[in-house]
Amino acid sequence: MEDIQVRKNALATIAAYLIIYLIGGTLVVYLLASLIANINNYNLTEFLSVMESSSKSNYDMYLKATFCNALGNMLVYLFMFIAVVIINRKYLFAELKKIKEHPVSLLIIILGGFAFLYGITFAINYLYDMYNIGVSTNQNAIVSYILDGNVFITFLATIIFAPLVEELVYRAAIFRAINNRVVSYVVSILFFALPHMLSTSTTPLEWFLLLIPYVFSGFMLALVYDSSKNIYASWAVHLLNNLLAFILVLL
Repeated sequence: MEDIQVRKNALATIAAYLIIYLIGGTLVVYLLASLIANINNYNLTEFLSVMESSSKSNYDMYLKATFCNALGNMLVYLFMFIAVVIINRKYLFAELKKIKEHPVSLLIIILGGFAFLYGITFAINYLYDMYNIGVSTNQNAIVSYILDGNVFITFLATIIFAPLVEELVYRAAIFRAINNRVVSYVVSILFFALPHMLSTSTTPLEWFLLLIPYVFSGFMLALVYDSSKNIYASWAVHLLNNLLAFILVLL
């Protein structure tokens, strides 16, 4: 009976995430765009086009469009955060209590996982820079949000909301919904990597190369979650990784 409830909870988490991601995200961004375009007397179609293309031909409109994208991204993650935390409130409290049982081993897993994750990611990015491979559209968008002055709302989205949302969905929910360990890893990695690449349009080879860092990150976070048996371990690694990347962009 308890296993059935755990699976129902996991499936509810995934469903809530997908509904907000696929439907709520588009609706929120469109409503924000309509509001900002109306306030600034922009043509809505033109404004939406700038939001999609990041064209700087009209720089004032570009800045407003970037703000709209950044705010929309933050609000979508806020709604996801509220939904998945409410669904998993009992699970989160139970996992919090488990930290007291093995605090030292958890700390070692967190620090080791973060060091290995960032070290390999840094090496991959260094190689990509050498061969001018570039970055994914998702990563480029986050950098532009920060550099164009949307620091606080991007911090909320990428450091406060996204890590816990994604760990509850991509790790905890998937590992609790699927009995097979190998299948759990594969689904977790793909479910994490592919959404980060959906907006990237390039050659098949470059798309595959840009997917590799996300696949590796997904694997490392799944490994941290699986080895620690605690959502707060993978959440801490995810948060630290995003935080360091955020700080490096600022610097």
